[in-house]
Amino acid sequence: MLLTRYSLYSLLIFTPLAIGSVQGWAISVIHCVTLFALTAFFLEKSLAWSWKWITTPLDKPILILLILSILSTVFSFHTYTSIWSFILLCNYVIIFYLIIHTVRTRSQLRQLVYLIIGSAALISIIGLLKNFCGNPFPWWDYTDFQTAPDRLSSTFGNADHLAGYMEMTLPLLLGLFLTGFRGMKLVLVIVLAILLFIALILSLSRGGWFGALIGLFFMSIALLFNQHFQSKKLVITLVCGFFVVAFIVLSSTTVVKRIRTFEEMGNIPNLNARITVWGGIVEMIKDHPLHGTGPGTFATVFTQYQPPGLLSRYFAGHNDYLHFTSETGLFLVPVMVWMIIALFKKGFKKLNNPSRLV
Repeated sequence: MLLTRYSLYSLLIFTPLAIGSVQGWAISVIHCVTLFALTAFFLEKSLAWSWKWITTPLDKPILILLILSILSTVFSFHTYTSIWSFILLCNYVIIFYLIIHTVRTRSQLRQLVYLIIGSAALISIIGLLKNFCGNPFPWWDYTDFQTAPDRLSSTFGNADHLAGYMEMTLPLLLGLFLTGFRGMKLVLVIVLAILLFIALILSLSRGGWFGALIGLFFMSIALLFNQHFQSKKLVITLVCGFFVVAFIVLSSTTVVKRIRTFEEMGNIPNLNARITVWGGIVEMIKDHPLHGTGPGTFATVFTQYQPPGLLSRYFAGHNDYLHFTSETGLFLVPVMVWMIIALFKKGFKKLNNPSRLV
C-alpha cells in the first residue's frame, strides 16, 4: 500500500498550496493523482489477493448520496457541469476509502496526523511572511482575488478558507499534545499550536473564530467528562493558555476592529447581502425540491433567483447546506443529518478506548 499511501500524502500537501484547489488545473491534478493511487491500490490488492472490505458508519449514507447525485445529474439544468461535479464527488469518496484501507497502523496514523499539522504550519508561516515581510513567493500573490489585504490568506485565495483549514487542524494538534509528549517534542507542539492559532486569528474570519471556539469547547467538555482521560488539569491549563495567547493577539488594532463588527451585525453590508442571497436560495429550493437543479449548477441557475440590488454575481451560496440542497434536492437533508449522527456516534464510541492516540 506504500504507493497508494504516499500518493494520498502528496494530495494532502498539494491541495492547500494550489490556491485551495478550487481552480480547474488543480482539480485536474487531483483527478490524476487519485487515479494513480487507485490503480496502485488495485494492483497491490491483486498481487496479494486480499479483498477484505473495511466497513464504516458512513457507507450507507455515502451510497445514498451518490444515488441522489446521479438522479440529480440526470435531471440537471446543465448536464455537462453536473457530470464533472459528480466525478469530483466520486473522487472525494475514493480518497476517503483509500485512506480507510491504507492508514491502518499506529505509525501510519501518526504519519497522517504529522503531515496534516506540518502542512498547516507551513501554510501559516507562508501567510505571516506574505503579510509582514513582503511576499517572497510571487506565485501566491493574488491580485485577482477580493480578499482584503489586511487579512491573512496565505496560499489560499480566500482568508475564510485558510480559517477553515486552521479550525480543523487545531483540535487535531491539541489531541496530539495530549498523547503524552515530553521535552523538545512538547515545546514544538506548543509552538505549532500558537502558530496555527495566530494564523486563524489574523485571517479575520468571524465564522472561522466561531467554528474554532465551538470545536475546542466541545473537545474540552468531551475530554473532561471522559472516564478514561486522566489529564483533566492539563486540558484546563491548555484552555487558559490559549486565552492568554488570544488576548495578546487580539490586542492588534485590525483584529479589534473586526471583533467590534459583532456588535454591529445588523449593519454589516456583507452579512446583509448573504442573508438576502439565502432568501433567494430558499426560493430556488422551493421550485426544485425533489432533485434540485443538478450538482455544480448553482452559479448558472441562481442568476434567475438572485434578489435585485446585489452588486455582484454570486457563484456560491455562502452556506454549504443551502447551496448543496438547492443543487441536489431536499432528500439531501436527511442524508446530511444521518452522516452527522453516524460520525458523532462513532466518535463517542472511540472516546471509550483507553489508547491516548485513539
